[in-house]
Amino acid sequence: MKVLLTGGTGFIGSHLVEALTGDVVCLVRKSSDTAHLEKVGVELVYGDLKDPKSLKKAVKDVDVVYHLGAYYTFHGVWDKFYKTNVLGTKYLVKACENIDQFIYCSTTEVVGPVTVIPASETHPLNPVYEYGKSKLMAEKFLLKEIEKGFPATILRPVGVYGPRCVNDVSYYFMVHLARNSLLTKFVAGSGNTLVDFVFVKDVVQGFVKAKTKKAVGETYFISSQKPLTYNEAYRILCKLLKRDPPHLHVNPFLAKAAVAPLELLYKAAGKEDFMVHVSTVDATQQDRAYSWEKAHRDFGYNPEYTFEEGACITLDWYRKNGYI
Repeated sequence: MKVLLTGGTGFIGSHLVEALTGDVVCLVRKSSDTAHLEKVGVELVYGDLKDPKSLKKAVKDVDVVYHLGAYYTFHGVWDKFYKTNVLGTKYLVKACENIDQFIYCSTTEVVGPVTVIPASETHPLNPVYEYGKSKLMAEKFLLKEIEKGFPATILRPVGVYGPRCVNDVSYYFMVHLARNSLLTKFVAGSGNTLVDFVFVKDVVQGFVKAKTKKAVGETYFISSQKPLTYNEAYRILCKLLKRDPPHLHVNPFLAKAAVAPLELLYKAAGKEDFMVHVSTVDATQQDRAYSWEKAHRDFGYNPEYTFEEGACITLDWYRKNGYI
C-alpha cells in the first residue's frame, strides 16, 4: 500500500509519519526543513498545495492520502488561509484518481465554542477564527465530493500538544507558565470553562485507526480522555512545574484591558504569541469540549494519555530543547 502524507514537516505530521507503515511518500516544499523525514527514511516528492501540476506527480499510484498540510495560525492573513487550506485541498482532491481513502485533518475550530458538553459531530458550526472558517470551507467542499462518491474521511483534532509542538496554543500556554510570566499570575473569569487538549500520540493513534472503509464518508472528533477546566489545567501544569497556580481571578473585561496594549506592542514588533491577544481572553470564557465516542465506536479510537502524563512528557522535551 502506498500512502501520501502532506504536512509531514509539521508538528502532527512529524509524529504521524513515524507510525505509518508501507510505502510512504511525503509532499514537501523545496523550502521545507526535511531533516526529520530524511531520518525516518520516507520518500520525498517536491511540490506545493497551491500548484496543481506538482500534485499530479505526488498522488501517482497512491492508495491512501493523509492531508495534514495547511496554513495554520490563529492570527494570519485570509488570502493565505484561502489559497492553502481551501484551494489547496480542492487541488489535491482533484489530482486524486482511484484512491481508497482520503483522510483530511480538519480541526474542532470549525465548530468553535459549544453549548452541549461534550459536543458530538452534529453540533452547530460556529468558527471564531479565520483558520477555522477556512477549514470549514474545505470540509464543505469535501462533503460535496463525498456525495459524488469520493472516499474522504474528515478528522477534527482538538488542541494538540506534545514534543515538537512550538508556536501553538498549548506551547504558549505551557511556556508562559514555565517562565512564570505576568500573564499567568491571574485567571480571566472563573476559570471553570472547559478546554480540550489531546496528546499528539493519541492523535496519531486516531489517524492510523481511521484508515478503514468504515470511516469513509464520515466526520470524527479526535479528542482527549476528558476536557479540563482552565483551573484544573493550571493546577496540573503548575504541579509539574513546581510553582503555585494562579489564585487571582480577574473580570474578563479588565483582563482584556490589560492585554490590549501588549497586543499592540507585539504587533508593532512583528511578534506573535497566542497568549497576547484580546481574542484569547474571549476564547477562555467559552466551553470547548468534544466527544470521542463516535471515533471509538467506529474504529476503536481510545485516548490513552491523561493530561498530566502528556504534559510531563511535553515539558521534559521543552526543557531538553531549551524552550524553558
